[in-house]
Amino acid sequence: MDNTLDQNNPNIKENDNICGYLIKKIVELKEIRSILYDIEHTPTGARHIHISNNDKENTFGVAFKTVPTDSTGIAHILEHTVLCGSRKFSVRDPFFSMLKRSLNTFMNAFTASDWTMYPFSTQNRKDFYNLMDVYLDSVFYPSINELSFKQEGHRLEFENNIKASESSHLVYTGVVYNEMTGAMSSPDEVM
Repeated sequence: MDNTLDQNNPNIKENDNICGYLIKKIVELKEIRSILYDIEHTPTGARHIHISNNDKENTFGVAFKTVPTDSTGIAHILEHTVLCGSRKFSVRDPFFSMLKRSLNTFMNAFTASDWTMYPFSTQNRKDFYNLMDVYLDSVFYPSINELSFKQEGHRLEFENNIKASESSHLVYTGVVYNEMTGAMSSPDEVM
């Protein structure tokens, strides 16, 4: 394919090897006026999809296969837990700190039936690299601990945070537990 259509990367060709990345395929996406680069990190086999265009949004996402072995919801709990601090960002919740401090136009994380993704967008290039740094450090070097795992997953707690007494009851709670309870109580989500 003639990728001189891509003014952002005019010299990149299929089969080029750039810093350990093999350019496997270059495809013009006419419908969205973009060029798709299918790239493989040769040492690890990791796949990288780069879509180049003149959109003012800078978007990034890192995704992992998270094929379940049971129905415990561990991938969804881990999706939340890895965002509870990392090697470089040891604050309790860098994700929510970035929501407040960043110029992002979109930040989230998703768990599907067999994959987990951490995407974001921003129109500011410096913010793009800052967010990428936080996201990559979070997913590759998370500070996973038991307390965060229980807080994000599910746990038993006394009703209304009342100390144990004859009148208090234990109830299930947790960020993911509450999220899924809400989702599963909505008929359109269940179907």
